[in-house]
Amino acid sequence: MNEVGRRSALTLAGVGLLGVAGCSRKRDFDDEASDVETAQAPTTTPAPTATAPKGGGSVPVSLAIPSIGFDRKVTGMGLTKSGEISPPPGVTQWYNATVSPGQVGISVIAGHVTFNGPDVFAKLPEVKVGQRLTVRFADTSSQKFQVTRVKSVDKEELRHDQSVWGSSKTPVLALITCDSASELVGVHHVNNFVVWTKPVN
Repeated sequence: MNEVGRRSALTLAGVGLLGVAGCSRKRDFDDEASDVETAQAPTTTPAPTATAPKGGGSVPVSLAIPSIGFDRKVTGMGLTKSGEISPPPGVTQWYNATVSPGQVGISVIAGHVTFNGPDVFAKLPEVKVGQRLTVRFADTSSQKFQVTRVKSVDKEELRHDQSVWGSSKTPVLALITCDSASELVGVHHVNNFVVWTKPVN
């Protein structure tokens, strides 16, 4: 079984405005689309970084979402050599070209919903407005956030969504995964699931 061919990937293309592509269901190796998907998949994995975040603040190291029983390490990564955000399976990725969570601007954390089975953000679509989460940082500080909006977004629309990839005069943390409940076209889900949050005391 070819792991790249089987996987259900979340990939954010790094050309122009970032967008989300490559959200696919698990499939068998003999699927007719397998060779195409393998050829399009990134061949490198972005390396973790300890670079100081732009805009100040400390590097995020973990994320806890009590309402869905989520508490995992966060790894700061950039784009792959092919210009994509593609977290490895089992990894929750802070996109380190964005600000640190809680700083002025929009911070992005992404993860797979499935990858040959449920992955890190499998339960993210269960998150509701008003619920809280906590980000912990390398300097041992932490910041609570409250969910302000959740939405299933067409991946092409998300590519140009300024509420995720634009600027903000206030701190925003956006969590992104594939929406496994959205329509499948071929082997790809057409939507992503996005959770927007704001810092609270």
